[in-house]
Amino acid sequence: MKILISLSSILLGTALKELLEREDQECQLFVSTDFSPLEAFCPNFVIADCHSLRREAPVSDPEIKVLLIDYGLGEEEITSLLLSHKIDGVLAKDSDLSHFKKAVQAISEGQVWIDNRKVKALIHYAESVRSPGADASFSRKEREIVILISQGLMNREIADRLCISEQTVKTHISRIFRKVNVSRRSQLVPLALKLLMPEGQ
Repeated sequence: MKILISLSSILLGTALKELLEREDQECQLFVSTDFSPLEAFCPNFVIADCHSLRREAPVSDPEIKVLLIDYGLGEEEITSLLLSHKIDGVLAKDSDLSHFKKAVQAISEGQVWIDNRKVKALIHYAESVRSPGADASFSRKEREIVILISQGLMNREIADRLCISEQTVKTHISRIFRKVNVSRRSQLVPLALKLLMPEGQ
């Protein structure tokens, strides 16, 4: 297996590499603070943190598995990362080596790995949008804007993506805020998660 360790701290990345090399000599590991060696190294796995993910374009190759190391991120930030990147697993930073190996094995077999405590927190967080006004009907454009906001895009970027004016984006956002009775963009993240859920879940 070829693993790219792309953490914002080169020291942490190197320490993880040494730990994994002691455990499995057949594993090929490469440490970087960004995804630049992705093309040359051609990994099966990328181990990343929120900082390296935020700096890079999402991994587009469906064959490459992405494992996010959670340094104690809030549900809002993890949800935003799950919506904007292809992440196959989330592992707490204090997980031991056996837990790490189970996660890698499960992800290799096509499963999604998220710590049980984090799953419960994410479900509770998604449910938190079930407040008065949260089930308001949204137009297709409003749904698209909510999802793009949750991915961290700014008004100009949303306008470019949807081929509309920035002023139109602002008008849509004001309408969305009124419908769900919120005042901050970050409060739309759980709503985006709900909009992406299949009906009945």
